[in-house]
Amino acid sequence: MDAPLDRSLLAAGAALCAWGAVRTLRSVVDHWRRGARRAADFEASKQAFVAEVAAASVRARARHHQGLAWDGQRPLRVAAIVDEAPEVKSFYLTSDDGRPLPAFLPGQYLTFHLPEADGPVVRCYSLSDRPHEEYYRVSVKREGRGSTYWHDRVEVGSTVQAQAPRGAFFLDPADAAPVVLVAGGIGVTPILSMLLAIEQTRPQRDVYLFYGVQNRGAHPFKRTLEEAAQRCGRLRLFVAYSRPDDASVYGRDYQHASRIDADYLRRALPSSNFQFYLCGPGEMMQSLVSGLLDWGVPDDAIHYEAFGPATVQRRDAERAGAVGATVRFARSGREAVWDGEWNSLLELAESVGAIIDAGCRAGNCGACATRVVDGGVCPIKAAGAQPPAGECLACISAPSGPLVLDA
Repeated sequence: MDAPLDRSLLAAGAALCAWGAVRTLRSVVDHWRRGARRAADFEASKQAFVAEVAAASVRARARHHQGLAWDGQRPLRVAAIVDEAPEVKSFYLTSDDGRPLPAFLPGQYLTFHLPEADGPVVRCYSLSDRPHEEYYRVSVKREGRGSTYWHDRVEVGSTVQAQAPRGAFFLDPADAAPVVLVAGGIGVTPILSMLLAIEQTRPQRDVYLFYGVQNRGAHPFKRTLEEAAQRCGRLRLFVAYSRPDDASVYGRDYQHASRIDADYLRRALPSSNFQFYLCGPGEMMQSLVSGLLDWGVPDDAIHYEAFGPATVQRRDAERAGAVGATVRFARSGREAVWDGEWNSLLELAESVGAIIDAGCRAGNCGACATRVVDGGVCPIKAAGAQPPAGECLACISAPSGPLVLDA
């Protein structure tokens, strides 16, 4: 062969080798990419599984007394106090030993034992922020003995005694399903905790938030809610003022000049296909729960908490307890007949002079736990506290038949 041909063959061979090398390199790169994608998918699946297991564990602990973050009471120190509205203050609580605070589920509450001259006052207050390791926040409206203690006697640096977070009214912030949050007055506190937790965990979740309050001057967390609506593109905020004043501007401060009821929800929502979380005064909750059921919302899609000792009866025909059952209070020697008109065994006991200790009167603190000597009870509402075996929470229980209590 002559030199030009040799050079052409060499060039062709070199090109062929280069092409082979490129193909081999591409194959290696593609294989590495596929492996990396498989590894990433596996890691994502593993993390999702771990997160779901952790969430299930937290949900399970929330439902059982044995899983409380601590036993009995522990001191919490007041690190800051913020005025949220007239007669509403937020108290930021830190651990007394500087350690991180245990997590909780948004919607849950703390139970406090407040010292008074004639004995401790037991009160429950919803946590009003998402979980933070650095602090808990409770927001208290002045309206009674317990709240007066907070407003008049608690200062920055004060120490309060608290039981661990608990409560059956809570939301899973990792859930992606659309949700409706409804609050009235100071009932906004657990709803706000839910909203802020969703913003952190699922900022693209569809959320409809309805908040009813008297007017602009009595509107706690106004700026917090408005800023959350600006940050979360899928949050729709609806504010209702029942008594708008001259300082309240329609369209800017509020969108509805009346109380929140089921008819308003039906007009504002695209459908009834949501999970509903409600918290507010008993009268408001009674109206909303009944109205949502009439709209066709399934019973298990309505989650609510009537703040204070109020309870909600789902339907008159479903009133708890065995009407005509005899209830005997063994220690006091008193007896009464359950006629279905009392709100609880605690009220029945008080009507005949039988003494049962009580705190929150809403099934949250556990102070009214009473031993069942004979017979059985049925719950009037979901319990926040878990009574010891063989006992019932008298403030949220009714007799399921003839009953003897150790009271």
